[in-house]
Amino acid sequence: MLKTIYDEMWDSSYSKIKSGQCDIDKLISDPNDTRRGVTALTYLQNNESKVSRKITEFLCELKKVEPKQYYYPEEELHLTILSIISCISGFQLADIDTFSYVQIFKQCMQDTESISIKFEGVTISTSCILIQGFPIGEGLNELRNKLRNRYQESSLHTTIDSRYRLSTAHVTAVRFTSQLINRDKVIDVLNRYKYYDFGIMTFTEFQLVFNNWYQNLSETKQLASSSVKQCV
Repeated sequence: MLKTIYDEMWDSSYSKIKSGQCDIDKLISDPNDTRRGVTALTYLQNNESKVSRKITEFLCELKKVEPKQYYYPEEELHLTILSIISCISGFQLADIDTFSYVQIFKQCMQDTESISIKFEGVTISTSCILIQGFPIGEGLNELRNKLRNRYQESSLHTTIDSRYRLSTAHVTAVRFTSQLINRDKVIDVLNRYKYYDFGIMTFTEFQLVFNNWYQNLSETKQLASSSVKQCV
């Protein structure tokens, strides 16, 4: 199923990108962008693996031929577990009872084990480039459902699944901030990495954060963190 989703994204966006029809993100460097939210996530660099390094090497290749886009720094590459409150303009931590959100997160993590993801290949939308992730086992879905159910059963404000029901395990790696100058070279790099094996990563460190739309670390505040045991 995930492969079908990723393939459909590629098929629907490939010809548009090739012809220069990118959706440009105009807010990524705007200091007046006040969109903030609350997210459960895990960072690739916080979990011992060579995957984040391989992704960074891929991004370096792209950057050589198309330097003016936004490339996620290695330390900001992340896997979204669940968006608890989607980014809303003007949203501040003072608007919610942070303690209650943290308590639910910690309760959900108590009996959670590590989650393994196989990162293989890339796909595209008209606004960004994604690393494809394929969960090994049901750990990711189980954690998402646990968080989804506990937050939705509470009286706390959430926007879970309001935009779409998160089912993929992708990592957003590039956002388009201008029209592509060297489209053919970008397409060539993407085709070379379309089925590239970035490796398997086992995640044992998870966080609940207050974040901006782009998950910039400079704008991120950690609300809670949890280390889980690794599945044998």
